[in-house]
Amino acid sequence: MQIGAEWHRRDPMKKVAVIGGGISGLTTAFLLGRKGLDVVVFEAAEQPGGNIQTIQKDGYTIEQGPNSLLKAPRLIDLVRMLGLEGEVVAANPEAKKRYILWGGKLRALGPKSFVNGYFSLKTLLSLAREPFVRSKSPEIESVADFVSRRISPEFLDKAIDPFVSGVYAGDPHDLSMRSAFPKLYEMERDFGSLIMGTFLRNVEKPDPSFPRTFSFRGGLRTLIEKLAAEVGDGRVRCESRVDSIEDIVGGRFGINGEEFDAVVISTPAWVAAELIRGRDASLADTLASVNYPQVAVAVTGFKSEKIGKMLDGFGFLIPSKEKRPILGTLFHSAVFPGRAPEAYELLMTFIGGVRAGSKLDEMSDEDVQQLVTGQLRELLNINGEADFFHLKRWERAIPQYRVGYENVTAQCDEFHRTNSGLYFCSNFYRGISMGDCVKNAFRTADDVENYLKNLK
Repeated sequence: MQIGAEWHRRDPMKKVAVIGGGISGLTTAFLLGRKGLDVVVFEAAEQPGGNIQTIQKDGYTIEQGPNSLLKAPRLIDLVRMLGLEGEVVAANPEAKKRYILWGGKLRALGPKSFVNGYFSLKTLLSLAREPFVRSKSPEIESVADFVSRRISPEFLDKAIDPFVSGVYAGDPHDLSMRSAFPKLYEMERDFGSLIMGTFLRNVEKPDPSFPRTFSFRGGLRTLIEKLAAEVGDGRVRCESRVDSIEDIVGGRFGINGEEFDAVVISTPAWVAAELIRGRDASLADTLASVNYPQVAVAVTGFKSEKIGKMLDGFGFLIPSKEKRPILGTLFHSAVFPGRAPEAYELLMTFIGGVRAGSKLDEMSDEDVQQLVTGQLRELLNINGEADFFHLKRWERAIPQYRVGYENVTAQCDEFHRTNSGLYFCSNFYRGISMGDCVKNAFRTADDVENYLKNLK
C-alpha cells in the first residue's frame, strides 16, 4: 500500500473514475484510494449500495437485498482494513439448520438426511460411488446435467435445485456449471471427483476466529456507509448518471466533463452494455442479453406466540417440484437477534426468479402479502395475520450465468486486452456473491494500479 502512495505523490495527476456505487465499485474505489490514487465514484441512484439496502422500520432491521455474508479471505481483509471488527455480528449458532420443503413437510438437510430416509438407497449408493465416476464435464454443461451425471437426479431435485433457487433465484437446468459454480467444476477437472477434491484441493483458509456467517450491528448497510465515508466526502457522487465514456487525446477518458486516466465499470450488465457499445458492439449485445429475473423480498413480522413451528434454523428453501409460489423463507430474527422488536419474529420470503417468469408483474402488493402470509401460515403453523409487512420489488435482481456464459466472460477478458484503461468489476463478471465482488475488487484495484504505473 505504501509503495502505491509514494508513487502517486510523484505523479498526482492520475485519476480513476468508478461508475457504479455498489459493493464492487465502492470496494474498488476504497482500495484505489488506499493506493494513493485520486478516485471519483459516479452513482445514478440517490444513495450508494446497489442491491445492499438496509432500512429501519417500526423496530425492525430489514435487509431488502442480500441478508448476510459468508467469510472469505478478502472479505475478512476488507472488514479489518475498514476497522469494522467491532461491528461484526455472528449468526446465532443455535440457528444452523437448513430446511428443505419436501412432500409438504419441512425437513432439516444435513448429515441425518443420509440416514433418515430423505434420500433413497439408490442416491446413497451414488454418493458412495462418486469418487469412482470417471466421466468428465464437457466445456458447456448445465448444473442439472452435471449433478445428475455425477450423483443422481434425486440429489439434484432434493438438494441442488432448492440451493440454486436460494443463490441465483435460477433454474439448474439453465445455469452453466463451469460459470455458476466454478469451484465444483474445477474439483472434477483437477481431481476427478467432488468428494476427493474437497479433501485434496489446496485452498486459502479464512481466519478460523472469524464467524462463518455474519452481518453487522446495523445490518449490511454498515459496510456500505463505511466504504463511502472512507472513499471521501464529495468523491461518491450520487444522482450522477453516466451516459458515455469519451476518448480524449493522450489516452485519457472523459466522463461528465472530467478527465480520467482509467475507468472501472461497476454497473449491471445492461448499463455496462450501453457504456461500451461504441467500442465493442458485439460485447454490448452480449451484455444487454444477460438475464436478470425479477425477485420480490416480502418481509413479515409476527408475534412469537403466533408461530407454532420452532424457528431453530436459518430458514427453508423449496424445490421446484413442490410447485409452490414462493422460493423460500429466512428466519432472519432467529439468525441475527435484535432484528425484530422484543417478542416478535422477522421472516424474509422470496418470490419470483426464473421459476415465476413474469407473474410478479400481475400481482399487487396486497396480492403478494396474501400469498406470502398464506404460505407461512401453512408451513410454519402460524395463527392469525402478520403484525408487520414490507415489500421490496427488484425488477432486475441477479444475473443468470446461463449455459454458455463462458462466452460472456471470454468477451469481457478480450475487451480488457484491447481497451487499455477500461475495466469491468461487477457481479455479472467472475461471480455474483458479495465475497466474489470483494475479491474481484482487490484484483481490479491491483490491475488499475499496475496499468497506471506503466502509463507514459
